[in-house]
Amino acid sequence: MPERPASPADDTGDPSHGVGAEPLLERVRRRRPAPVEPGATAPAHLASLVAPFRSLAGAAPGVPPRLIDAVPGPGYVRQRWSIEAFASMPFGVFVLRPAEPAAGAPTVLALHGHGYGSRQLVGLADDGSTDAERTDGHAHFAESLATLGANVVVPDILGFGQRRSPADREPAEISACARLTNHLAFSGLSLVGARLAELVHVLDSLAGLGLDPRAPLGAAGHSGGSLLASSLGLVDDRVRAVALSAYANTYASSILAMHHCPCNYVPGLARFGEMPDVLARLAPRPLLVESGRDDPIFPLPGFRAAARSLRRAYGTDGSLTVVEHDGGHRVDGRVIHARLVEHLAAAFTAAR
Repeated sequence: MPERPASPADDTGDPSHGVGAEPLLERVRRRRPAPVEPGATAPAHLASLVAPFRSLAGAAPGVPPRLIDAVPGPGYVRQRWSIEAFASMPFGVFVLRPAEPAAGAPTVLALHGHGYGSRQLVGLADDGSTDAERTDGHAHFAESLATLGANVVVPDILGFGQRRSPADREPAEISACARLTNHLAFSGLSLVGARLAELVHVLDSLAGLGLDPRAPLGAAGHSGGSLLASSLGLVDDRVRAVALSAYANTYASSILAMHHCPCNYVPGLARFGEMPDVLARLAPRPLLVESGRDDPIFPLPGFRAAARSLRRAYGTDGSLTVVEHDGGHRVDGRVIHARLVEHLAAAFTAAR
């Protein structure tokens, strides 16, 4: 009988001690992806995760958005709306309208990541008061987009902040992602599918929010919001351009290299390649990505590797913007958000 291979380093002598599943996970990571079905693509796969939720909407699609209030902000009016994609599951949406909108002003869907929700993007603290300190990594970037002339739609994402039920509010958890991921997976569903289904409904409801559904539409996100912004662009071609902060990377250097929230692991998506392979499916639509040089969870080497791959896919026509900034896991936005609005304005001009 051949000699058994030595176990990983272990000074206890017990074969079960300290090994875990690392050898198996390493083999899974290194294996050649299983062949996908003919014609299968990352966008089609993401759409298949959304599709089951259409039958779960109940009567909600017939419920129009409802305006709750409107208050003046610095250079814009901030409206709060109630919207409902799934029956009995209303959620809040901020709409920031420039005080002096230009003709053909674009609309940008601004998506937050982990934290206390849409207030992180619109100048508010968790309790609804004005956030004078502005130290949050989201940098209230919806306000910046509004000052650039965009109408900005900021939905509360399922499982974050106020969109947690009493069952979700474990003291140590900042989100409901783990619970929702587990419960949905038990029925063969995914959290990213549920979130995208709600976001598609938001796009379907733009007229009900008082916005022109024909205006050029973009999506911008931070961290987990960037996963959703890019995925929404892949499943819905109404999204004409996408801006991503603190996300573009390789899977190997980010979500497979360290602890991340379960919501980052989209079921089956690895079959379609590395993250830049998936993001490249947005081409030729403009893609704008930025990363902090000190981001600890989407590290700079992975960002640079993704940027090289994206440059090969996009070429040199100006549709791809890559920015590094001094900082960590946060939004900078000065370049990518300005160029996002420029791309959308150019789309409006071209359509006239």
